[in-house]
Amino acid sequence: MRPGARTRGRGKVMSRSLGGLLLLLLGTEIAAAAEAGLPHGPGVLLPLQDRVGEPRLAQFVETALKAELEAQASLADTEDVRAVLRDLRIRDASDEPPERLTVLADSLGAEWFFLATLHEAREGRVSQREGGGLARTLLDEGAGDTPQIALSARVIQKGSEELRWAGFRAATGRDGERAFGLGEIENLEELLRQVVQGLVTEAASPRPARVRPRLRHRQRGYARAANAPSPPARVAVIPMDSVAELQPSASAEVATAALFATLAGFGFKVLLPGLVRTIRQENGQPHPGGASRSEWEALAREGGADWVATGTVETYRRGVGRDPAPWVAFSVRFLNTGDGSIDWLDGLERTGRETAAAFDRGRIYSSGDLTYEMMRSLLDGMQPASGSARAGLED
Repeated sequence: MRPGARTRGRGKVMSRSLGGLLLLLLGTEIAAAAEAGLPHGPGVLLPLQDRVGEPRLAQFVETALKAELEAQASLADTEDVRAVLRDLRIRDASDEPPERLTVLADSLGAEWFFLATLHEAREGRVSQREGGGLARTLLDEGAGDTPQIALSARVIQKGSEELRWAGFRAATGRDGERAFGLGEIENLEELLRQVVQGLVTEAASPRPARVRPRLRHRQRGYARAANAPSPPARVAVIPMDSVAELQPSASAEVATAALFATLAGFGFKVLLPGLVRTIRQENGQPHPGGASRSEWEALAREGGADWVATGTVETYRRGVGRDPAPWVAFSVRFLNTGDGSIDWLDGLERTGRETAAAFDRGRIYSSGDLTYEMMRSLLDGMQPASGSARAGLED
């Protein structure tokens, strides 16, 4: 441990006997899922990756994440983490291979990492009111905008080549709105608290809840000789590309984060992004949305990947004003690393209005939330209609 390094927080004790009983009753599929959750030992909350460019908001998110994680586990001191990152010249730990992450963990006496990325946040004039704890940050609606957040996160265990967990959450202040505007969240702090709390709770759960996607996608996609990938196959995710007219880089990153979270949530073994990046750099000229023969062969040989997953975003539009209707379209494909064939591909296009029932119930106002629900619906259709891949799904 770095001299002077400290850990903070209070750990919650999980019941091993109850976990053992669940494994006995529910079988090996649940046993694999039960290994999820925060690993034992102290962890590291790495600096938030801010894609919005609002330092004050990024600090607010990072503070909220720290508070939630410290309620679940012990964390290395923030200043010690930043000092070690400087010493090792690490800017974004998600780009680092497992060997470098092990060095970072050993330097901090830690066993795991929590990495988060802020993808979207509704911009507006921000004011602060004095008060205990977190500063209460309120969003001035101005032209009628409501708070909006999109956040992804991953847990990486020291020494592992696979993600321990990956999650994605997005929301707007109108998600819980009822008749006459009741239930709308105008306080950015409250919306943020809900999103952060939901992510951390899911990450800490021994067996994250599996629910059916809110969107229904009846098509099965193209599968060569019924070779659709299924858990627990090992998948290397290559960042998706985007041909969207507006903010192509941001939309590609949101869709890629949704792909990571969906694959991990469905039980696939997902290679660390840093490992995939390193292998590709050493064996080709990496670019989003695809892989050369030398790259996918190396991912199979050096990373043990069964499939390479990637895709393309065609449309990505956020709703604006008091009648937001996000519009998203993308496709996903799986390349078999055994012979380079495309074993599965499919695409989906939806707007937030298409998800609504009577009186706008169930309508999706967030482009990030719509992307995630579309990704879950798309890949859910890829999996077998019966058998272990459906184990644990609940209505």
